[in-house]
Amino acid sequence: MSPRVFFCSILIFFVWTTFPNAEEMGVEVLKKAKVLNLRSAITRGIQKNLDLRVEEINIPISREDTITKDAEFDPKIDASIHSLEQETPVASAFTEGGLDIYRETGGTMGIRKKFRFGLESRLSYDILRSMNNSSVDVLRPQYQNFLVLNITQPLLRDLGTYVNTADLRISRNYMLKAVEGYMDQARQIAGEVELLYYDLAEAVSIYNYRLESLKLANELFRDNRKKFNAGLVPITEVQEAETAVASRDEQVVFARQRLEISTNSLKDVLEIRPGDSLYNDFFVTEKISDEEITFPEFEKAYEVALKRRPDIKRQHIEIANFNINLEFYRNQKLPRLDLEATLGANGLSGGDRPVSFPGILSYNSHEGNYMDSLSRMADVDGYEWYVGLNFTYPLGNRAAKARYRTADQKKCQALYKLKRLEGKVETEIKNSLIVIERSLERIKVSGRFEKLAEITLNQEMKRLKEGISDTFRILDFQDDLIDARVRKVTALKDFNRGLALLYQAMGENLNRFNIIAKYKDINKETFYAK
Repeated sequence: MSPRVFFCSILIFFVWTTFPNAEEMGVEVLKKAKVLNLRSAITRGIQKNLDLRVEEINIPISREDTITKDAEFDPKIDASIHSLEQETPVASAFTEGGLDIYRETGGTMGIRKKFRFGLESRLSYDILRSMNNSSVDVLRPQYQNFLVLNITQPLLRDLGTYVNTADLRISRNYMLKAVEGYMDQARQIAGEVELLYYDLAEAVSIYNYRLESLKLANELFRDNRKKFNAGLVPITEVQEAETAVASRDEQVVFARQRLEISTNSLKDVLEIRPGDSLYNDFFVTEKISDEEITFPEFEKAYEVALKRRPDIKRQHIEIANFNINLEFYRNQKLPRLDLEATLGANGLSGGDRPVSFPGILSYNSHEGNYMDSLSRMADVDGYEWYVGLNFTYPLGNRAAKARYRTADQKKCQALYKLKRLEGKVETEIKNSLIVIERSLERIKVSGRFEKLAEITLNQEMKRLKEGISDTFRILDFQDDLIDARVRKVTALKDFNRGLALLYQAMGENLNRFNIIAKYKDINKETFYAK
């Protein structure tokens, strides 16, 4: 053996024994990895994602706003007490000392109620004790009790349940809109998780194929080294195989990089943070299935999307709210004509204070204490009633007409947005179907290419054993086989991504995996869109 050949042999042996075995390291990593199935990943994404938690909080916020609007029809109690003293200089023969002295202590308590058909009412009870220094009053002190019912019923503007509950119904629809917003966010997160899952599945498969490619290069390198040591092949065959090992080792490193980035991206959307049991674990996906999967045609998919998409439902709710506003502002263009009525009873009593003038001695029949005043009020000794109509109409009524036109224009905007959204959904479905159909074609082509590449490599390996092939051709055919498998797994990934995008566009990606997104504390609420 020449010195040059001997030196090359020593160099090859040194490189081989000191070179890090990426193949064994990669296989060991994959063996230790946990397998995360797709449904578990989506479920965790729904449960842990913080963007979804943010959207979920909008539901109780909107519910509290609904309670606020509904509380406008709750009865309201008001009460007050007061004390008053006045001394007013006067020039009157019936007042001693030139001062009119008046003292009063009293209180009132009432209950107000606004009804959904527009009626506003107040029932009040007032008590009053008063003293004065008038020479003509025959009761001192005086006790007065009043029980009064006041009502105002709109007859044109603000008449009817539909008008007076407009804000309440809009608020309830916003609560439903918040629910659909939550469902839409869940739909999008589930879609994002599924797409990242398939990206990781592709990265895992490609990493495996790169490890397999490296293994084939290592096996060829070992065989060539043995043949070289036996003097059967020149050193160039060994060097060419060694070069392929280095090149494929680089491919393994790059595939590992892609795998780790895909893993981190999936961990991010799954909210796997420090302290989580999965944070320090390396996990892989299930193998991408190559079984035939049926999927809906465009017409069926589009029909389902129009019924199921939460964002489309939200837009319909928005239009429903503008319809409510239109009806409200149409009513507001009417004149205000209110029926006003008052019905009351009162009672009076007081301390007896005879008043006498020359030739006149006066007594009052309402002598008594406070309870006498209350009893006389109950017997309706005194009463009052009032009925009237109040008419108001601003000349031109420009403000009401402008608000009505604004509501009509906003409804037009909402209708245009709905049409645009429906158009986007149509495009999403069409594009996802294109991805699915073309990916199926690529799967068939890449599968056929894989079989041919495998056959060709096996044949060439036989030729190598017979000494009528070389390392260059073997490496080339190995690359063809691995590339065919990479193309096939990429086509499978794109097919599954297409399916994910299709069902996400239909609003059915959660139902597809039998996942129900629940939200807290609103299961007993009733939502509706008028």
